[in-house]
Amino acid sequence: MISVTSATDKYIVQPSLLDKHRKTLEWLSATLLWKQELAFFQKLLDQNASKFTEIEDKKQIDHFQNLIIYYSGELIDTLRSKLRDHEKQLAGMLGARNESRIEYFKEHNEIMNELEAFNKSFIEYKEDFFHFIERVL
Repeated sequence: MISVTSATDKYIVQPSLLDKHRKTLEWLSATLLWKQELAFFQKLLDQNASKFTEIEDKKQIDHFQNLIIYYSGELIDTLRSKLRDHEKQLAGMLGARNESRIEYFKEHNEIMNELEAFNKSFIEYKEDFFHFIERVL
């Protein structure tokens, strides 16, 4: 039985699909914030890298720089692409009035797990970065 929470002339939407749609949009928004944060971190590095003189500090700067490049230039874009494709699949399901594609639900859980894992890593990155950069601020 389909539990109806929203009905239009085209769609009958299960609450679980609405929740998945909402969660996907939240993660898309988070990816934009991550990009902005990384641009800010890059500016902080650019402005303060010369204040670090020790070799170990220079290695840390390289580490942070490499992660900024990887995250903003590749990983976040890949995650955004997966999320947009995922939303297109949802639109296709709704357009065909087929809300029972099990693959979509499995894929959704995999993408959400991937995003949660990255979010955890990104939080750790930010903590490490701020701890490091505060030494010269």
